[in-house]
Amino acid sequence: MAERKALGKGLGALIPGAESEAVTQEAVPQGKQVLDINVADIEANPHQPRNAFDPKAISELAQSIREKGIIQPLSVRRFGSGYQLIAGERRFRAAQQADLETVPALVIDVATDQEMMELSLIENIQREDLNPVEEAKAYRMLMDQCFLTQEEVAEKVGKDRSTVANTLRLLRLTPEVLDALQSGQITQGHARTLLGLEDDRLQVTLCQQIISQGLSVRRVEALVKAYKEGKAEKPKTQPPKDPHILSLEEDLQRRLGTGVHINRRGKKGKIEIEFYTDDDLERLLDLLGTTGF
Repeated sequence: MAERKALGKGLGALIPGAESEAVTQEAVPQGKQVLDINVADIEANPHQPRNAFDPKAISELAQSIREKGIIQPLSVRRFGSGYQLIAGERRFRAAQQADLETVPALVIDVATDQEMMELSLIENIQREDLNPVEEAKAYRMLMDQCFLTQEEVAEKVGKDRSTVANTLRLLRLTPEVLDALQSGQITQGHARTLLGLEDDRLQVTLCQQIISQGLSVRRVEALVKAYKEGKAEKPKTQPPKDPHILSLEEDLQRRLGTGVHINRRGKKGKIEIEFYTDDDLERLLDLLGTTGF
């Protein structure tokens, strides 16, 4: 058990300096090695929580590696007749793209697959460059496959239990909303607010409104509250609108900072402007040059 806690501090606990600059052989504790390893002998990490790598960023890193080499070694363990990556997936991919034959790597003694998974997931989480969905999935893997509680996960990654719990809650979102969060179309604040809706279809519909209308988190909170209190009519699926009408709606939404809907019936129609609180209504009336109520 004591060994598992040591892993919870990430590579920095095993290899001082592994999370900062290049690690020289002198800085490596006894029993660890820095070797030049053939790229072809390294197997990718099967427990890598990141599933989205920006091709442009990898290409830029590959160019930097061609010019300056790899400053910070990869971390690997011996595996079969070769090695398996623990940390450094981006550098590994960039090294492959740069056609390097060998890369510097720290060889770490990891006894079991479970320890390997735990160390790899914690290292990636502590780097703080995972998107919220990847981070939530990494926490879930630590709990399900490394048999850790939420409290143990929080301790190992150095975060509050409430932070871990709130991140895990994101996995309750519908797949469509999770995709929007992972791609950056909506924020964590938007996503957590959408968790307040039990109706999956409404959750997806409101997510689409956030994207198309640029709704703020505050406006989404007010709208979710109105839906739950029965004070707002739930949006219905509408047939595709004329592109010109959509363009006009988007222009008005930008100007007014709220949802705007233009509905035409022949030559007639109506323009609907959404507001969510009394203060919001006052703001819109001021913008329209109308006195308050």
